[in-house]
Amino acid sequence: MQSNKLVQNTVIIGFALFAVFFGAGNLIFPPTIGLASGTNWLQALIGFCITGIALPLLAVIAIINVGGKFEDLTKPISPWFYKVFNLLLMVGIGMFVTIPRMAATTHELGVKTFFPQVPSIVTILVFFAITFYFAMDRSNVIDKIGKILTPLLVVILTFIVIKGIFDPIGSPIATELKNPFSNAFINAYQTGDVITGIFCAPIIIAAIIGHGYKGAAMKKVAISATVIAGIGLLVVYGGLLYLGAAGSGLYPKDIESTALVSELINRLLGNSGAILLAITIALACLTSAIGVTAVIGDFLNDLTNNKISYRYGALIVCLVGAAMGTLGVEKIINYAMPIFLALYPVAIVLVFLGLFHKALPNPGAYRGAILLTFIVSLFETMGALGVNIQGILNLISMLPFSSNGFSWLVPAIVGGIFGAVIYKLASNKQEQVSFIEPEEKA
Repeated sequence: MQSNKLVQNTVIIGFALFAVFFGAGNLIFPPTIGLASGTNWLQALIGFCITGIALPLLAVIAIINVGGKFEDLTKPISPWFYKVFNLLLMVGIGMFVTIPRMAATTHELGVKTFFPQVPSIVTILVFFAITFYFAMDRSNVIDKIGKILTPLLVVILTFIVIKGIFDPIGSPIATELKNPFSNAFINAYQTGDVITGIFCAPIIIAAIIGHGYKGAAMKKVAISATVIAGIGLLVVYGGLLYLGAAGSGLYPKDIESTALVSELINRLLGNSGAILLAITIALACLTSAIGVTAVIGDFLNDLTNNKISYRYGALIVCLVGAAMGTLGVEKIINYAMPIFLALYPVAIVLVFLGLFHKALPNPGAYRGAILLTFIVSLFETMGALGVNIQGILNLISMLPFSSNGFSWLVPAIVGGIFGAVIYKLASNKQEQVSFIEPEEKA
């Protein structure tokens, strides 16, 4: 009986984790990347899955590994780093990109299809009213998502994927894309899932503890749940990306992301596809929006020492999301990329530091790795914004793995090593000073 309860709770948590990760970007980006990759869709899928599956799920494990909170992951760097970096993630990505994009996608791929006369603001207001309703009770957010919203989402997505694989709309063709792996790896930043993993790990952990699991049992449930979520994401991403690749000979490469998804589903399933797509979009976007809203509301409550209550914080998130969502999906995608370029590599390095937390010699490893990663990311972001720093960008392009989207990797490793050494030397010097001073006074 106890074993059945464990399996049931693990599946619910796994479903909820899948749903929290699978939002607007997860539906619209795989087909677009598949379209650009054509016959090289498998390379693109590997790149996308590293950013969109492996790293987000490892983020959950990293948070568990350091104590269960994002704050624990950043402690070795500095007390201020948690608040500043988390605020940048919450506001820059969560409130201004991820959540409003979900609402805008729900309108453009869902409501607009059936009710073109309905203005986007109406859809967006209804979307955030539902989001606020579910997020209002933070103690039951995960169970509500896992039990109520996710099962239907999984059934519909599985049907679309199976149909797309076994009855493809066409055959992939060769495209002009030179490096499908790095293109997919970097563009998968836009899903925001590593950030989502960092954001949502604490509420996933809280949900597991709420079911009565602690210590080793909690870790077992968490790891099993991440495996369930990972398998689900792999099946769905693989199917959607291949569906886009199958349409590479049918659609222009510059077609808008939302238009491509709509065209693919319509060609695959006919008129009934529009209905399924609308339901899928609404469910996928709502589940992610609810999870992220709950996390940001909780963060604002802690940041202001309860001056902003959890519910009021969630309301602020919904109001900002509604305002930004009216811009539309493509405008949000366009202004979002520089934000992801600046913050995402730092988040990825943080995840790896958390995974190897017990093996790192001292806090200096954290500080050095994060510092050099941020410097490289900052210059690449400035270049993306058109700032004339070509000499520096040329140097960055000479770094190992930079052509594959990992220009920050070697600097992070070097920074971690030098940071650890400098910290050790400084600590030894401080110990010597502390030892000598009493003798001198004597």
